[in-house]
Amino acid sequence: GNLANALLARGRLQRRLANAAAREEQRAARSGIRAGVDGACDFHTELAEEFLVMAGRSFRRALVTSDGPGIEPATSPGATRALTGWGAALALRGRMVFEAGDPESSAEAAALALAASEKYRAALNTPFAREETAPENGSPGSSFDASQRAGTLMDWGDALRLAGEATRDAETAGLRTEAPASDFYAQAIDAFEDAIRCDPEGCGDEAGRLAAACEDAMYEGRGGRGPS
Repeated sequence: GNLANALLARGRLQRRLANAAAREEQRAARSGIRAGVDGACDFHTELAEEFLVMAGRSFRRALVTSDGPGIEPATSPGATRALTGWGAALALRGRMVFEAGDPESSAEAAALALAASEKYRAALNTPFAREETAPENGSPGSSFDASQRAGTLMDWGDALRLAGEATRDAETAGLRTEAPASDFYAQAIDAFEDAIRCDPEGCGDEAGRLAAACEDAMYEGRGGRGPS
């Protein structure tokens, strides 16, 4: 768990560094200065991908050995956290592939996003996440509270939204896709609306904005036609 989380954090850091390097390369190109900036974005992007792949593998190993000696059982909070962490690593890899802007890679981005969405779905269906026990003796409850569930639903919806965006690009490029982009946008809307019901004060505004964006994307894909 700790190793996987550390690898995930390093992957996120390297992605931020890659984005900063990309902006610096753009500024340098506009100024006609190339020395010292070429290749920095690619370097950090490769490191981010490496760390995220290792993080995913580490989260997966935690699940595979979740019933082993000294490891929390599959019904424990650790299994739920491992699934959400694995989902986060997959989703970030998908986002990086998508943001690279290569239409030929859009199907890969969609596949990674869908894999991430499955991990979030599985996390929400673990015994720990489904448990609804009340706190005892003034101590915190052992189950997901409303804000934790809403946060995972937001992550699930965002992964599905990415799947929709990448699938739309794949469709435009004439690539084979697992399902129409509109299917993923519709599922994302459901996840965001569930998040609003779980925690309207904590994520209601953001979830509503993202659900509306998914609706707009669906209607654009239908030629701009709104609900019938």
